[in-house]
Amino acid sequence: MKIINQLGIIMGFWITGDLLSRLISSFVQIPSAIMGMVLFAIALTTGVIKEQQVKEISDLLLNNISFFFVPASVGILAISGMTANIMFKVIAIAIVSTIVTMFVTMWVTHALIKRKKKRV
Repeated sequence: MKIINQLGIIMGFWITGDLLSRLISSFVQIPSAIMGMVLFAIALTTGVIKEQQVKEISDLLLNNISFFFVPASVGILAISGMTANIMFKVIAIAIVSTIVTMFVTMWVTHALIKRKKKRV
């Protein structure tokens, strides 16, 4: 039951992000998932939501994150008529973007840990 409540908290932020995204769509186009993540990050940073309130579901989702990339991978493979030249470009873009994402994530995590240690 605890995991369902935690999933409800995360889904609540996603739905709120979707509503907010639809409200501001005439001004700026921001995907609802991104808006929900920003709202969730703000809630965690300000202490509205405590880490312990979503820890179990977060660990579960992060431990199984590769599962969420299966539909995208199958979609890429399902594209018919993809020539070798285009396939090479898609693979190169995927590799470069993965490396950049890993380094940015590493840098942000390092900066946040350093900042947290300074507070304590």
